[in-house]
Amino acid sequence: MVLWYKNGNEYNYNFQTVSLAIYNKYPNPFSTHVLSVDTIENRIDSEGNLHRTRLIMKEGRLPIWAKPFLKNINRSWIIEKSIVNPQKKIMKLYTRNLDHTRILKIEEYSKYYFDSIIKKTIVKSQVKFSSTFKGLGIKDRIEKWSHKRFDDNIKKSSNGLLYVLKQLDEKTKKWKENYKISNTTQIQ
Repeated sequence: MVLWYKNGNEYNYNFQTVSLAIYNKYPNPFSTHVLSVDTIENRIDSEGNLHRTRLIMKEGRLPIWAKPFLKNINRSWIIEKSIVNPQKKIMKLYTRNLDHTRILKIEEYSKYYFDSIIKKTIVKSQVKFSSTFKGLGIKDRIEKWSHKRFDDNIKKSSNGLLYVLKQLDEKTKKWKENYKISNTTQIQ
């Protein structure tokens, strides 16, 4: 069995700010499970789209019932691939775990876009949970447990992004204040 999780959210920020926040999302107080983030590719294609690939090391806990079967798996490498189209104000993200995929493969497809009518950046996400783990009848249980947990993970992720967005707001305000002060000083 394969399970899907669908989610959507709105952010009261323009597309440029949200896409910047996504790339600066870690660290934040809601992502203590993220141990490292490394950018392994940045390129701009002939149409002006930014392509970025990052490796993310995450830490997590298994349910007690799974430990006898899965030992002490508590870290996982995640690959994140993104494409940003700045003209259309669209960002597509694809993430998946690189290891332990026989036990559980989690693939997330997200699309961020700016809605010019309501003046918000919208995100729509779909997450696919699949396991090919054979033996002891725990395949479905692993998928269901992961699916159930994901709602909390999405809330933490959204709170983390909001935290970074607020930090960017504060830094922008300080920069503007400093710019006005230094600009005024230069004019006099």
